[in-house]
Amino acid sequence: NTKATLPKKPGARFYSSVQPRSLSKAQKPLDLNSWYDRLLYDVERSELRLHSATLRPGSRTAQIELSNDSYALTGDAVARALLLAEIHLPARVSSLDVLLRENGYIAPTLEYRLQRINTDSRQLNGLGLRSRSVAEESSSRIHVLAGRTNGKPFAKQIYAKLSARASLADNLDVWGVYGQDIYNDFTTDRVSDSRLQRVRSDVNRYLVGGQSGLDQLYVEYHKSATPSFHYRAYAGILETMFGGAGVEVLYAPFKSRIAVGATVNAVRQRGFEKNFEFLDYKTVTGYLSLFYATPFYNVDAAIHAGQYRAKDRGYTFEARRTFDSGFSLGGFFTRTNVSAEEFGEGSFDKGLFFRIPFNGLLPGNTRAAYTTIIRPLERDGGRRLDDFSGSIWFNQRATRYDSLDRQKKRMVP
Repeated sequence: NTKATLPKKPGARFYSSVQPRSLSKAQKPLDLNSWYDRLLYDVERSELRLHSATLRPGSRTAQIELSNDSYALTGDAVARALLLAEIHLPARVSSLDVLLRENGYIAPTLEYRLQRINTDSRQLNGLGLRSRSVAEESSSRIHVLAGRTNGKPFAKQIYAKLSARASLADNLDVWGVYGQDIYNDFTTDRVSDSRLQRVRSDVNRYLVGGQSGLDQLYVEYHKSATPSFHYRAYAGILETMFGGAGVEVLYAPFKSRIAVGATVNAVRQRGFEKNFEFLDYKTVTGYLSLFYATPFYNVDAAIHAGQYRAKDRGYTFEARRTFDSGFSLGGFFTRTNVSAEEFGEGSFDKGLFFRIPFNGLLPGNTRAAYTTIIRPLERDGGRRLDDFSGSIWFNQRATRYDSLDRQKKRMVP
């Protein structure tokens, strides 16, 4: 009798984060004084996905963006979300807009008039059942409206970048990169919700506060101690958000497909204006790296283990395929001792790597290329200094034995 049979109302039973940590099992970094932190924690444990939650100063209307990842009936997913909103939203909030998302698409928006739940109804026996006061409330409190977006779907920038290198002596260079903003529509309306040190998720503050500014200015010394042992040392403004000093070493025996390396960086976070000012946060990152040039389709693999910029510890695995044209693509993921709940949306850091050579696009010969890393989200867990952590081996790829051996026919004059 499929027409008459509806799914059972699901719902994991747990103690809400309004209860003491001994009952709710809330992680220590969770700010129990923040309605957003409490709401996010309980929503994730309810097997829902909270994309955003917004409450502007002085407003009585809140807004959440929600996806249903687990419930057979969307109505049950909404019921759980509304119950948690009743519990966690500040007392002044009287209405809530729920922006539904379905498989990444915009779905209808639900307008809900709250019936505030008092402290006594925050059941100590867990959140396995809906609150009685909410379950008995008339459906007239909910209105189904046309779907809408939560602010701008994306932000954009047009800018000019000037980069230069000055050779001070053999193996000693000064590198500088300056970015000049032409147009952008970035804002700081959406504040990072990270529970970790904001080593990357405050990127919008740098894009707004430092629309034009110094991206890099550092001195680098690089040399080979032996044909198999290479090293580099550097100091200065290393990237948009961090400056400091570091050293990287690589041992890569001749003809060996395996190499090992190590990196240590002492860094401090830069000010948002992208000038010479620095913030208080500083840390030391360090990694041991193992590299392998596989015999399959020119795929190179590496694993790095150590401490990251938010002081979390773990490992990064990456693999890249490089074509003879110089085009390269690959992927990576990082797992650390930060839980998925602490990390936030995305659960762990991952992304794609691309290197696009300019030789086929410009007249004449050039080794210039555009290199970028694409991430689905900018979060703070598992973040390295991308150009200063295990990069010698990849940068030396063109003169590795396996690469040169494959090009012997082309070498013949």
